[in-house]
Amino acid sequence: MYADFTDYKDCYYGQQIADAEVFRTAAARASEYMDSVTFGRLESGVPEPFSEPVKKCCCALAEAFYTYQMYGAGGSMTDSSRLKKSETNSKYSVTYGTPSEELAALFGSENSFFDYIRSICMRYLGRTGLLYRGV
Repeated sequence: MYADFTDYKDCYYGQQIADAEVFRTAAARASEYMDSVTFGRLESGVPEPFSEPVKKCCCALAEAFYTYQMYGAGGSMTDSSRLKKSETNSKYSVTYGTPSEELAALFGSENSFFDYIRSICMRYLGRTGLLYRGV
């Protein structure tokens, strides 16, 4: 993994994930994604000038994966934190959005989750050369 829970709290100043074990799981998924988009360039070690952007990218991706898991299929968001589509007062009724509608609201209606995580990588790693596809 490219970041730990201490990096998440002290370097990235993250607040969304409160449990170190949950962060470790999300950061593992984030690190796997980073290995994919950097073509394995980080597997042998993070070059010193890029250590902070790599940590921040991993933390931001971990938050995104955590949010996706919570809102996505089988998520465990409580009704109070879910997106309300409609609410009726007489004979009280509440309708919540589907997971895909909630994710669209979180990440922008024009963007998918995968566009969002790609944009995170571009924000943090775009100027490092780690995303370069050429030889």
